[in-house]
Amino acid sequence: MENNSKMHLKTMKNTFFLAVAVVLMFTRCSDPAGMNALLVTDQSGESSESIKAILENTGLFNVDVEGATPSLEGYDVVVLQMENGSLDENAKSSFADYVDKGGGVVVLGAAVKNLPEGLGNPSRGKSNEAYDYLVENINTMHPITKGLSQRWMHNSDYLLFNTTGIDGEVDVLATANADTIHGGSGKNIPVLFTLQSGSGRVFVSTLGNNAKKSMTCVGFIATLQRGAEWAATGAVTQEVSVDFPNSVSAHTWTSFQPLSLDELFEKSSTYTIGNSKKYLNDISQRIRSCDGKKETYAMYEDKILNFLQSNATVDSKIFLCHELSWIGSDKSKNALEKLVNDKDLSDAASYALQRLNL
Repeated sequence: MENNSKMHLKTMKNTFFLAVAVVLMFTRCSDPAGMNALLVTDQSGESSESIKAILENTGLFNVDVEGATPSLEGYDVVVLQMENGSLDENAKSSFADYVDKGGGVVVLGAAVKNLPEGLGNPSRGKSNEAYDYLVENINTMHPITKGLSQRWMHNSDYLLFNTTGIDGEVDVLATANADTIHGGSGKNIPVLFTLQSGSGRVFVSTLGNNAKKSMTCVGFIATLQRGAEWAATGAVTQEVSVDFPNSVSAHTWTSFQPLSLDELFEKSSTYTIGNSKKYLNDISQRIRSCDGKKETYAMYEDKILNFLQSNATVDSKIFLCHELSWIGSDKSKNALEKLVNDKDLSDAASYALQRLNL
C-alpha cells in the first residue's frame, strides 16, 4: 500500500460507500453547540461510556447510546462502535441512503467490518500485543488533521490490520507501520481516513482498541472529536491542545479532557529535579499560546504568585519564577523583591527581577 493521500475507486457503486447504522430520517441541527450524536454500539460499560464522554467533552454534542437497531431521526452524526457484530443488508442499504442525503458518520476500530468489500478486511486481524506506535499524518491540510503534529505517538494500542489493501475512493489522512515484530506486514497502512458520498461525510479511525489505555491517548481523543465535528458539519472549529502528542512521546488525558489550570499547578507542586517537567511545561505552553491579552497574563501572574506562597517544592517555584520574568507586572516585582532574601529562591527571584527591570 502506497502512502498516497488519494486512492481511486476501482469497482464500487456510489450507494454502497458505507454500511453503518439504521437511519429512518436525517434532520440537520442548526445549532452548532447543540448537535445530536448517536453512538451505535455492541459494547457496554467502560468502552461505550468513554466514547460518550470524549464526544460530550467537546461541548458540541449531546450523545445518546443505542444498540444495533435504533431510530436515528434527528441525529447530526452517527458513531459506530461494533467490535463483534455486523449490520444486516437492510441496515447497510438504509445507511447508504442516509449518507448520500447528508448524514455524518464516524466508524471506529473493528467496526470497519461493516464497510463495503474493498474498504476493510476484518479477517486480517491485529497486532499480537498492544504497544505504542507512531502515527504519521500524510494529509496535513484536511480539517481533521490540520494543525496537528505531523508525526505523533499513539498510546498502548492494538494496530488493526483490516485496512491492508484498502481500495476505494478514500482520502487517507494518517498511516502507521505494521511492524513485523508485532505480527504485521512491515508496510504502512491507513489508520485514519475519510469517505464522501453525495453530500454525506464519513470518518474512519482504527485507533482505540485497548480501552483502558488507548482511549486516553490525546491523539485518539482529538482525532475522534475533530472527526465527529467534520462528519457532522464539514468543518472543524476545535483548537489543537498544547499537549497533543509528538513523535517522541504519547500524552494521555485520564478523564478524556485536558487538566484544568488549577490541576496543572497542583500536579506541578511536587516537581523535583530529575523528574518529569511535563505539568510545568504544560503551564508554560499555555501561557505562550494564550491570547496575549493583559488580563490573561494577569490571571497567570496571580496564580504563579499564589503558587510561590504555597508549600510547593523549591524546584517547581524556581521554574515558575522564570515565567514571571517575562509576564510579571509591578505586583510581581514587589513579591520577587521579598524572595531575594529567601536562601532557596534568591537566585531565581533576582534573575526574574533583573529581566522585569530591563
